[in-house]
Amino acid sequence: MGIGRKVYLVSVKLTQMTACAQDVKATIQDGGVEVLQDPITALNAIFLHCLKSMPSRVAIKNSVYDVNQQGYALPGNPSLRLWKGTRAKITPTGGFDITVRVIRKHEVIIPGGCNLITFIGENHRNIRMNNNILRDNDRKTLSTFLKGLKVTPTYANYPRKLTVKCISTDDSFSTIESPERITIKNYLEDKYTGCRVTKPKLNCAELTNRNKIPLELLNVFPNQSYYKDIDAKLQRDVIRNACMKPYELKTAISEEHRTVRDSLKHTLASQLGISVDSIPITVKGTVLQQPRFRGNNITDGQFRLRSIERSPQIIRLKVICLVNRERYSRRTHDRLSQAFMSKSQEMGINIDGNIELAYCNIRNLGSHLSQDHLNLIIDQNLDYGRIKLEESAQEVKTQCLDWLTVERIITGKTDWNTLANILLKMNVKCGGLNWTLECPNLPSTIFSEPVMILGADVTHFNDGRPSIASVVASCSKSFVGAGSDFLTEISVQYPKENRKAIEHIIDMKNIVTKLLREFLRRTGYKPGKLIYYRDGVSMGQFETVVLEELYSIQEACTSLETNYEPKISVVVCTKRHEQRFMKKEKDDKFGNPSPGTVVCDGVTAPNYENFYLFSQKGIQGTSIPCHYYVIYDDSKFSANFWHTFTYYLCLTYARCAKAVSYPSPVYYAHLACASARARFIQKYKGHNWSQGKKLSVSQVTEAIEPRNRNFMFYV
Repeated sequence: MGIGRKVYLVSVKLTQMTACAQDVKATIQDGGVEVLQDPITALNAIFLHCLKSMPSRVAIKNSVYDVNQQGYALPGNPSLRLWKGTRAKITPTGGFDITVRVIRKHEVIIPGGCNLITFIGENHRNIRMNNNILRDNDRKTLSTFLKGLKVTPTYANYPRKLTVKCISTDDSFSTIESPERITIKNYLEDKYTGCRVTKPKLNCAELTNRNKIPLELLNVFPNQSYYKDIDAKLQRDVIRNACMKPYELKTAISEEHRTVRDSLKHTLASQLGISVDSIPITVKGTVLQQPRFRGNNITDGQFRLRSIERSPQIIRLKVICLVNRERYSRRTHDRLSQAFMSKSQEMGINIDGNIELAYCNIRNLGSHLSQDHLNLIIDQNLDYGRIKLEESAQEVKTQCLDWLTVERIITGKTDWNTLANILLKMNVKCGGLNWTLECPNLPSTIFSEPVMILGADVTHFNDGRPSIASVVASCSKSFVGAGSDFLTEISVQYPKENRKAIEHIIDMKNIVTKLLREFLRRTGYKPGKLIYYRDGVSMGQFETVVLEELYSIQEACTSLETNYEPKISVVVCTKRHEQRFMKKEKDDKFGNPSPGTVVCDGVTAPNYENFYLFSQKGIQGTSIPCHYYVIYDDSKFSANFWHTFTYYLCLTYARCAKAVSYPSPVYYAHLACASARARFIQKYKGHNWSQGKKLSVSQVTEAIEPRNRNFMFYV
């Protein structure tokens, strides 16, 4: 038997489902806390099976696509297509029992089917794929490009799906039949009739099963999802071509609904008596009263900020230019300085008129950073991770500016909105307060004692790299300000053995203890209430992830003081859902619900206090509301409080004078994770995590956590 072949003993056990759809309906109607998942999973599997059984259909990530569609060719990516498909998901709801959410999905696809060498030639034309060993730089480039690509060998008697790991440096390996090292060319040609290798010197593809196969004997597996992270440019192209206005989406969903109904004519669905109603669900929404800003009502979730609330005594700027002097000349610097001074005076931000200028490259950036200034870094190819590592090492404050942003400010008609947003970020980093809200709709008794609002998020890697968690907490007696009074803690955690990632924050007790002590040091009080917003947790993880972190928060409080038991509330927020809403009557060119619209019955989950909230103004495509679940609440706040309080938090995001899609503490946690992630990628570039070379948690945390955390470094 040849190397790579394994014998598996498989046992099949027929199990009986312990519940059916009628049991799910009974649980919903009885108000049960836990909805039975077995029948929901079974129904979703039946829907997916019926959909992909239709002619010319293929299932990708639980959605079904027509393989005959041409798709949209993404500019600059000849091997990629944007496909549209169908997703049908069974969801239990409080008002309509079991509902079917039908949605149009878009996916970046590699149609494939071509030879791997042809695929490489389409994407890397400068790499010559002749009968020679690749140069080391070309081999590394292709290894990075092809890692994760699904391929199938041309000599196999049946289609096999294999995954590329890298491009090998060796074309020989041992077999059981022959203990001496023989070439892959000789081995394959002897073993498989008709197999011929015409480029024996060309490097092989090393697969995840440790086999090595010549590139010319591999075809790209057809109709696979794009296996790489989508960069910013590609993401813009995808969004631009996939987004649809609400009434366009409604038409598209009607088309997909017909596809779902046709698929249910399948024998399995008809035998089970499964059918789908064709009438869309109508629910009632409530538009919250807007808060006030300096005596004026906020309109459509945004307001005009003419001047900021509070500026530091003085902000000294130093421009450090990483582009050449011909592009950023002294004259260009004077124009940029004049624009900054003009707008800062209008907004009431105190900036020193003497803006220094220094030229350098990324390698000697650290020697030009100043602790006495806010360092404005201008770069053409913004190396964010490296800049932020230098910021941490030198314990300075930096503000990155992409060259395209600089051009918008200094070329032609000045982009004052962009400049204003940059100044808002700079003001907060230097300890200022951008604005405060007047909130007459919130009971004053709720904030009769200090309140700490926390936001948390976790970002994950693959291939053995650790996850990064961030927790952000407010540190003032009032929550209604968009200012610099937020504390931040970063934590690193490895997944458990044989698991890709671990979702709950392991070091939560230690993190919250640090935040509580700093809150006490700055304000002189311990918070009487803790309101915790958590992102990135699915409903199936509520019992394990959220309650685990809740217990850690409670432990942190008692570790601070034995009898210290503040009231704790936990809210999970997510936008990863298929629920879409549109106004019944179109009253503007978009048709999205107005900012502050709440849907709290009908299609909400049956087992928790939960609601959908549209906080942002939809200006492109169909708005996706954030879905909030109140998991735990010692304070017994009313539903109206949660709607209003959460919406007002979305209006306190310091980087722009409008409501955003998440509460600001959660958004700040996102940004802190992204900043730490950039530091991590830059710091450990080239480290081989897949070989089990783990570094200690303390070592990684020390490397990526900013030394100076007395300011909002991530804004």
